[in-house]
Amino acid sequence: MTSKIGWVGPRPQKLNWKELYLRLSVTDACNFRCQYCRPVLEESEEAEQTLLSFEEILRLIGWCYNRGSRRVRLTGGEPLLRPHICDLVREIKSSYPEVHLSLSTNGLKLPPLARELKESGLDRINISLDTLDRKRFRSLTGVDGLETVLEAIDTSIEVGLKPVKVNVVLLRGVNEEELTDLVRFALRKEVYIRFIEYMPHCKTETNHFEVFSSREALGILEREFNLTPVRDENRPVGSGPAKYWNIEGSDIPIGLISSVSEDICKNCSRLRVTGRGDLVRCIQENLFQSIRPLIEENREADFCAILEAAYERRLHQREDGHVFVLRRQLVHTGG
Repeated sequence: MTSKIGWVGPRPQKLNWKELYLRLSVTDACNFRCQYCRPVLEESEEAEQTLLSFEEILRLIGWCYNRGSRRVRLTGGEPLLRPHICDLVREIKSSYPEVHLSLSTNGLKLPPLARELKESGLDRINISLDTLDRKRFRSLTGVDGLETVLEAIDTSIEVGLKPVKVNVVLLRGVNEEELTDLVRFALRKEVYIRFIEYMPHCKTETNHFEVFSSREALGILEREFNLTPVRDENRPVGSGPAKYWNIEGSDIPIGLISSVSEDICKNCSRLRVTGRGDLVRCIQENLFQSIRPLIEENREADFCAILEAAYERRLHQREDGHVFVLRRQLVHTGG
């Protein structure tokens, strides 16, 4: 377990529209059942008809775009389960050509869609891959899909969705012995790899993981690789809160995201909106607010006023370190 951290956070900050990173869930359905993300068995999904429509998604993007925001990520659940997802990508890029559009996926449905996504205007893609071991992959996700995900990475490279980023959740007692193998895999494929600290949400009998810090992961990697920090001005596009290290002999850096062990919140510019129209002020706490009526009724001014007020309140002063009291599964938070 991590120890108490010597900072008070997260802190409030004013909204900077130009820095705003809009992360939009297009569905809360998923074809994986990752133990740390979706540990509670749900008998049925809510009806797809209750999701925000493409028109409403475009409206929300437009409100942010009009004020200078140029970064949008489509998330889920698993976004590739949303019917006609390529049409949505095409409509976003057609309506807002300056948007830098990315998508996060588990990769299972990606191989046959990758080229159309690229041709529709998708700029970048992030693919989850917590292990290279087939048996462990199946245990973590509930799906025997490792080979398909590896194919998804190859296909994304082939069609030019660059830089392809591979996200690995650090899971104590599960994948720490694979860190160097995962880095070598990324170097061989020439993809970016980021190691993300597990956030202890929604603890259950099947979600029994403990925090494995990026500092510990870095120590393991330094035994195998000669690493030097990447200067801020040289960080890859779309780096977010990741800190990057160069590896001697390679042009591909590795990233570490200290979701729990460090104060990454003070510079957070992410705005999450769920597939059913809830504004997520912070994924550490149970701070959800429905903005769906504003989107449906095209109340742009009200949305902007609520967002600016919510943004300043979303990260209030509290005890040292992070406090994880989210009462929803991560699959419902919008990535």
